[in-house]
Order: sequence, then C-alpha cells, then structure tokens
Amino acid sequence: MDTESNPSDSIEKKQMNHSEIKAKITENMSSAHLEIEDLRIQLDQNVGWRIAVISPDFNHKTRSERQKIVLNGLEALTIQWLDLLTPEEKEWAGSLPLDAPIENLPLWPEALARPSHPETILFASDLEDDLKRPIIATFYSLRGGVGRSTALAYTAQILANHGRTVLCVDMDLEAPGLAALFGKENEVQPEQGLIFSLLSLDQGEHPDLRNQIIRISETEELYCLPAGLPNANYARVLNLINPEAWYREDRNPLRELIDILSTELPFKPDVILLDARTGITPLNGPLLFDLADLAIIVFFPHPQTQVGTGALVQALLASHNRRTEPNLTPEPRFIVSPIPASQAPEVIERYRHRSLGWINNWLGSLSDKRPNFEPMVESEITHFIPYRETIATSDRILSAPEYWRDFEPVAEWIEGLLPMASEQQSFVNLAHEKAQILQELQFSGAAAEAQNHLLETFVETDLVQRAIRPDMPLVLGRKGTGKTAIFRRLLEDDQYPSIVVLSPSPLKDGRFWVLSPEAFKEVDQQLKQHQKSWREFWLLQVCLACHLSWQAAPPEPDDALMDILANPLTKELDFINCIENSLSKPRLGLLLHDWLMRFDRDISVQTFLLIDGLDTGFGVGLQEQHIRTESISSLLSLVNDLESNLHRLKFKVMLREDIWRRLKFDNKSHFYGRSVSLQWLEPVDFFKVIVKTALQSHRFKALVQSIEEQQNQGRFLFSSDDFHLTEQQVWNIWNLLVGERMRGGKSAFTKNWVWKRIADGSNHHSPRALLQLFKQGQAWEMREQTKNAYGKTVIRPKALIASLEEVSKQTLDALIEEEFPNLSTLVERLREIGRSPFKSSEVEGLEDELRLASEVGLLSIYEGTNDVVERYKVPDLYRSGIGMTRKGQA
Repeated sequence: MDTESNPSDSIEKKQMNHSEIKAKITENMSSAHLEIEDLRIQLDQNVGWRIAVISPDFNHKTRSERQKIVLNGLEALTIQWLDLLTPEEKEWAGSLPLDAPIENLPLWPEALARPSHPETILFASDLEDDLKRPIIATFYSLRGGVGRSTALAYTAQILANHGRTVLCVDMDLEAPGLAALFGKENEVQPEQGLIFSLLSLDQGEHPDLRNQIIRISETEELYCLPAGLPNANYARVLNLINPEAWYREDRNPLRELIDILSTELPFKPDVILLDARTGITPLNGPLLFDLADLAIIVFFPHPQTQVGTGALVQALLASHNRRTEPNLTPEPRFIVSPIPASQAPEVIERYRHRSLGWINNWLGSLSDKRPNFEPMVESEITHFIPYRETIATSDRILSAPEYWRDFEPVAEWIEGLLPMASEQQSFVNLAHEKAQILQELQFSGAAAEAQNHLLETFVETDLVQRAIRPDMPLVLGRKGTGKTAIFRRLLEDDQYPSIVVLSPSPLKDGRFWVLSPEAFKEVDQQLKQHQKSWREFWLLQVCLACHLSWQAAPPEPDDALMDILANPLTKELDFINCIENSLSKPRLGLLLHDWLMRFDRDISVQTFLLIDGLDTGFGVGLQEQHIRTESISSLLSLVNDLESNLHRLKFKVMLREDIWRRLKFDNKSHFYGRSVSLQWLEPVDFFKVIVKTALQSHRFKALVQSIEEQQNQGRFLFSSDDFHLTEQQVWNIWNLLVGERMRGGKSAFTKNWVWKRIADGSNHHSPRALLQLFKQGQAWEMREQTKNAYGKTVIRPKALIASLEEVSKQTLDALIEEEFPNLSTLVERLREIGRSPFKSSEVEGLEDELRLASEVGLLSIYEGTNDVVERYKVPDLYRSGIGMTRKGQA
C-alpha cells in the first residue's frame, strides 16, 4: 500500500468539512495527473458523505483504481454515495448530488440550525430595479385555523381585479382544498394537478402543464393549479414525493416546476401564490426558504405560536432564495388572524400590541445587517384581519368586492414588487434633462416668513379659504402648518388690503412698530409702572400700526393724545418712547377706542389687521411665556369686544394651538365657530405644495408639458398660469418627480410613506417638514447621480429615505429651540432610553413634560389610555432626531 494511503495518515471524518474534503480530493487528482471536470461533495442527510467526481482521465481505469486515487487519505470517511465517472458515463448515470455545503440547503433542519443571519440581507423591496416576473409569495402558518388559504384566495382575487395575471398553486398536498375555495373542485379531473406534475418531473419527464391548470375567472387573469383529486392513486403518489432529495441532486423537480409555470404557459404570470401546508413539513422548507420572494406568515398571537413562528422568522432571515443576481433573502410579511370581534377596544389593542411586540423582537437584530436601508417597521409589514362570520362560514370566497377590503393591504405588499402601469410607460429619457432640473429645483426648508415666491406655491385648501374669511378672526395651528403662509397670503395679495400689527421678525421689513422680545419686556415693565393693562397696550399698538400704515392722511386722535405724535417715529426706540408717553394718559382705553373707530369709519374698503409672531415675539424663557400668556389673553378678549363695532377693519390673529389651549379669559367660548384650526387632512392637498414648488422649475414644467403633448392623454392639462391642479394631475406629476413607490427601501407607495413619516404624534402634518425632506432629498440625489445614475424619476425614492434622519434632527431642533425649551429634559431622557415605544415607568417624574409632549405631537400613547398610559411612542418625525431606534420592544 502506498504510504499516502496509510490509515494512520487518514483524516477522521469528524475532523473534515466540505471544503477540506474537496481540497484533499483535488490534491489527489492533481498528484495522479488526472483532470477534474466536475467535483461534487455533499453531507448525507443521515450520516456520511455523498461524493461524485467526473474526469475524462478515468477512461481505461477500473472502479477500484479510480477509488484508490480519489480516496487516498480519506479511507476513514463514511461514504453513502460515490460516483467516479467519465463524462460519457455521466450521461446515463442520472442525477448527481449537488456540490453544496449542507448549511445552504433550504430544508427545515438546516434552516433552523443556521446560527446567524448572513453578513448582509437584501430584500426584494430594497431593489431600485424591477424583479424578473413572476413574483412568488408563499402563504404559510405554523398552526391551522388562521385563514391562510382564505387570505391567499382573496389576495389573488384583488390582484386579478387590478389587472394582474395571477396563478395560485395548492402546495398543501396533505390537505388539498384551494380549488374548492375558488368553487372549482368539481373541475379537477383524476390524475390532474400538482402532485402528478411533480412525480413526472421527478421521473425525468417534461410534462405539459397547460392541461393541469384551471381558469378561475372568465373575465380576469386568475388561474389555479390544484394539488389533485384526493383518491387512492393520489395517496400512492404522495408517498413518492421527497422534496429533501430534490435539493441534494442536480435535478430539482420543484424548481423545474416553477420554471415551467413562469415561462411555458399560454399566459405569463405576474404573480405566483403558493399555499403551503401548515406546520413543519418537508415541502414547506423549499417553499419558504428557496422559492419565496415574499413569505407571508399567518398567525394568531397565542403563546403556543410565539416560539415556533419566531424560529421560522430567524430561519427566513438566514436564507437566500433562488434568485442569485443579486442574492435575495425571503422577505417576511405578517398577517395576524383572526382578531376576535369584541366590543372592548382594549381587547383588540391587546392582541395588536402583543403581535407587534413579537414581530419587533423577531426582527430585533435585523438593522445591524442592513445599515444602508431603513429599518423595517413592524406595523407596516403586519396586517390584522378581523373575524367576520360571513367570510368564516362561507364555503368559498365571496365575489362581492366589499368582502375583499380586509385583504387589500396584503395585495398591496405583492403589487408593490411589480412594475406599475405608469412606470411601464416610457415618456422621455430623463438622463438628458435631470441634471439641469435638479439644479433649478428650489425646495425651501425655511419657515414661511423666509420663503421666496410663496404665493406662487401657495395651496388654497377648503380650510385655508375659511381661514381668510373676514368673519374668522382667529387662525389656529401647530408650528409649520401654514399660519404664517396665510399671513403672507393676505399681506402680499392686492385683493386683501391689510395692516401689519405684529409679524414674525423676518417680515418686519421696516415696520419698526413690530416689537422685539426686548421691547415686549420693556412694555411689560411700563404697564406695571403705570398700572395699565395689556388690553390698553394692544389698543395702542393697533392704533399706532394703523397710523403708521395709512395710505392717505390718517385720522387724528382726540386732543388728549395728540402730543404722543409730536415727535417723529422712525425706529423701535421712538416707538417705545411713544408707548411710555401714552401709558401716562388718563382714560387711555376710551381715547384709543375712539381713535380706532375713526380709522374704521375713514377707510373705504375692508382691511385686515394682521397679527402673527405671537409665539416667539415675547421670547422663550419661563418669564417670557408668562408675559405672553397674559398679553395674548388680553388681546383676544379685546378682539372679542371690538369685532361687533368694527365694520371694515377685521382682525386676523395667527396663534399656535397649544398656546390657545392654555389661555383663560372671559368669553373664550365666543370664538367657537369664529376660528379655524389649520390641519392638512387630505394628502393630495399636502403634496400639492411640493408639486407646485417643483413646477417653478421651467425645465421640469416643460418636461411635464412635453409628456402631455407626446401622449395626448390628458395627463397634465394645465396652462402656464393655471395651478388649479386636479387630483390626478398632482399624482401624475408627483410620480414623475419622485416615483410612485418607495423602490430602494420599501415597496410602499411613495405618497403613503411620506405621509406617515412626517406626521407628528397627533398625525398632524407640516409643509415645512415636507419641503425640508425634498430639499435634503434633492441634495442627496445630486451627489448620488454622479456615482450611480438613475433615470426613472427626477429624485429617486431612496433619496427621501436617506434624508429623513436629517429632517428629523431639524424638526426636533426647531421644536425645542424655537418653541418648547422646557422639553429638553424629556428629550435627554428619551435619548438615554434609546428605543421606541417605551414604558411610562421609564419617564417617571416628568409628568408635566409628558403632558406637553403629547399635546404638541412629540409623543403619542402606544398602549393604554390618557388616564393610564402603559407605553409611549415617538413618531418617525422626531425619533431619528432624538437618536432612538425601534429595536428592542419595551
């Protein structure tokens, strides 16, 4: 025996792995000067190894000679399968074992045993380019009775109704029933169905699957490949199905089946929906870990399902599916079903929070493997299906669309991976125009008082139209919702003559009577010194503002006040001196009231008295806030009293909602019905701000108009001066600007993603945050375009994802520095906690700050009630700015 074959030199099996055995055989063949055409090594599923070596140099060598060369030094290995063949012998030898480490097999034992996630995880929804169709979604549940097949069937019906071509495959071989759910069980013929097709493929045949498929709808492209008709022959064939063996050989009937369904049918499926068997069965592993682009996991949040479903999720995240360019991980989605019908909202919420908590924990370490992508939000990849008796007790899916609504979000998950009709229509090549358009776009992230061309981009919603009515003296809103935009709308529009009584500092524009915080402190001292009230100050402020703004010769006050105008008023100090002089006058209130009435009689047209900047005009310290509260209460009380006496002068006071709620003054209720609270209730109105801003770019507007001219389909019908855009026009232009879906991060619709991400804790939306997001996204796109050109839209959706963190920081800074510095202690505590949602016990001792934070949208209640809060949540608008993650459910 050759010394190299000495057993003492053999490497024991337990010391060998796949790569070491491969290296040893390669060394042996090289030493014998034999060429290797193919070498396959695989760990047997029971014990030992499977080895196949193909070499043209095996000609004229006996099997014993071949074995001696190949296994030199490997005699201690337990070998269950050994093929040592020439290329000619390979042709008749049948299937060979795959050359793959066992840990890569998409089978339950291997998948559940994988110790950790891959180095990087890439999902189908992360891609900027479309996946090759069909998209495969596997519906799976660990336990039965949760409506898995029902969810698949209704999802299929919705997708088909949307114009998609859908093929449903009943992979529940042990309990077939999908055809019955579609009402087509009577059409299934003996030896028709999936199980017979798999057997045919396993025997090396190439079956014609056209006759195996049943058409579900005559009007829509909806089809079903049934499992088969359960009978004795079906049971016999079922015993022959061995999916685990398919993944150990070079021919794989299951993958061949998918290839035939994808390419050889009379129709081309957009989507293949796989109905997987409940539990851990041999066939389910490949359906989840290999074939699925989306793995839709259906469960009810009973403790019996928590551990098992969690293990399944970890196995999914450690897998790569059949797609190789690039390597994709099956993407998990969750259906929680059925949520019991209950009259108690807290019962439903308990199920909801338990489910989301589990999913958050299952995905807890995912963000570490996806540093360049937005973290998955458990609420966005989870859908809750309520129990509905009509659906639960029906023998088949119901045809009326009103029964489909519970499953529409599931269909949207799948449709999000398919190209939209708008994306498939190629109008122009953006590559020629994009750089110039990006240079021209001007998304101002500044407050309304600092924006140029505000009126050109002003969006006049129904609420705005109410807000500018003369009979609405009070306009309320959170910071950034548009109060100052309305102020400028009235100030700069010639149709609405106006007088500025108070304005934000950037709009002072030579109006020295618009007081600074230092001046307000001085006024407060003078009022106390002369024992006068803030009511008298505001009367004086209004009269002097009218006097200094009057176009013609202004009405003169009573003789008792004439001396206050003796000295010229040209700067703030002159104005303060004038106020000090006035406050010393007896019966000042009566004299000022009379003067204001003279202004009202003298003017010929209706004129607004504009008051804005009350939130920051007094400063932001505690003492300044106390002065502000007292002053504004007096102002609004005065407005209440004067409104009925003024005929042409009309007050228009812009005020932050949180300040309004804290005010206490007589007859506050008189403003009911005479005030407007600004909110952006409709996304189309909100996003019109961005669309109208983008249309200020001449190149972008020309691009929009050229598309309309080319297609002549009425997509963008507006003239150069007409900005009364229809809803469809807004969405069409939006899609051209930033795309319809969040490709490169999420498969959600772009408009929905933005609407959710820049909402505060009370679901209020700020145009300022929206403009900041697009300003940052524009800058990101300009940088990225030089490295990775993207021609589908002007700004790729991923740019918005990449920009959200900076917008969150800017919005948080504005909230704390400009409005609520007393929330800084709470923000520091939140930074220490580091995750959202969090338990209320973690912020004990900050009750006043928590109340304010909830009021202004920094926090919302995640679990519990207003009286008993169990957990709080920080909205996305502020979460990244604080530095919190969703990782690690509290």
